[in-house]
Amino acid sequence: MPPVAAVSLVFALVLGAVLWIYVLRLSFAESALSGIVAILLPPLALVNILAHRRQDRELVTLTGAVILLICTAVATA
Repeated sequence: MPPVAAVSLVFALVLGAVLWIYVLRLSFAESALSGIVAILLPPLALVNILAHRRQDRELVTLTGAVILLICTAVATA
């Protein structure tokens, strides 16, 4: 694995973990059921949080950064 792909993948994993914690916090603030869904099915939690995307710009930015880094890692591997 080239160094660029490895670094991109590590950053994507770290930002993905930060994103998941952020989604958990927002989901549990909304309701307990939403929080449990966020724990068990993180992609479904992102779809649920889309309703709040205007208030939470950081969520959209983090998601875009994670997707960009994953695409970079895959493209250079």
